[in-house]
Amino acid sequence: MTTKLDSVQYLPVGLFGSTVAMADLSIAWKAGAVTFGLPLVISAAIGILTAAMFVLLLSLYILKLFRYHEAAKKELMHPVTAHFMGTLFISAVLLAVVTVPFSLAVARILWCCGTVGGMAFIYVLMGRLYKGQLDPKDAVPPVLIPGLTVLNAANAGRAMQFGMWGNEVNGVLFSFGVVYVLFFFVIITYRLIYGNALALFLKPTLLLMAAPFAVSFLAYVSPGDPVNAFASVFFFFGLLLLVVLFFNVFKKELPFMISWWASCFSLGALTNAAFRYANQRHDPLLCDVAAALMIASSLLIAVTFVLTIRLQLIGRLLNPG
Repeated sequence: MTTKLDSVQYLPVGLFGSTVAMADLSIAWKAGAVTFGLPLVISAAIGILTAAMFVLLLSLYILKLFRYHEAAKKELMHPVTAHFMGTLFISAVLLAVVTVPFSLAVARILWCCGTVGGMAFIYVLMGRLYKGQLDPKDAVPPVLIPGLTVLNAANAGRAMQFGMWGNEVNGVLFSFGVVYVLFFFVIITYRLIYGNALALFLKPTLLLMAAPFAVSFLAYVSPGDPVNAFASVFFFFGLLLLVVLFFNVFKKELPFMISWWASCFSLGALTNAAFRYANQRHDPLLCDVAAALMIASSLLIAVTFVLTIRLQLIGRLLNPG
């Protein structure tokens, strides 16, 4: 019989996607406070909840690594699930941004841990890819996560106030991330068009195809800088992809799965990109787009959060079946 402690071995690393999405939502509500005068307390409350979730998940996953080493090793060696490890590092760098108003020192430590971990992660995953003999059917949207890890670190790095050397590091991170995601975006798109349909569990991860463009926009355009034509391509193509894929994925027959958090992550990233675009162009229409995306992101994350808690309460979240 499986005890509650034993169930930790079934904790998926992809569940850190929840803290990525929640941190993005906290940042979006802070941007909404600047643009629309929304209460800052909402952003702070979401940020505190996200930090608590992250500490809990990190503690449980460390327990899994030490107590159920083989289960963790199997997950992290898998050609698909291994990529979800990047959500841990993305969570750290986004939480660093959320932490800045409370403690810059703590935020910098979080960002450094997430960035160093993200760089090691992309190094290991790229090394695996170039060894060859991989199955083409494993070219799925989660393969983009290593690139998204360093792109998020580049975007979050600006809030850390490291000065000139920080700008250089952000430039390096952006270079690594943008080439990685655009290269594998092409490969994954080819597989999605000409290969077999994704497994049901991976279907919500389709929205990750929009994330490279949203996060690249955020990493490329500094707050206060003008949005040039190149940056506009990132944003608007990401918006097009998200709209097309959202209605392709979320149909009434789609059951709830924890992979919904991947969709929440992408929607949250595009929401923040929309706010940055709107605030720097001072365009009322773009403000409306940002508001619509924030409402959609908040609703999807709220529904996904409640259904995830419900899954745990009925004993099906951490379940081998």
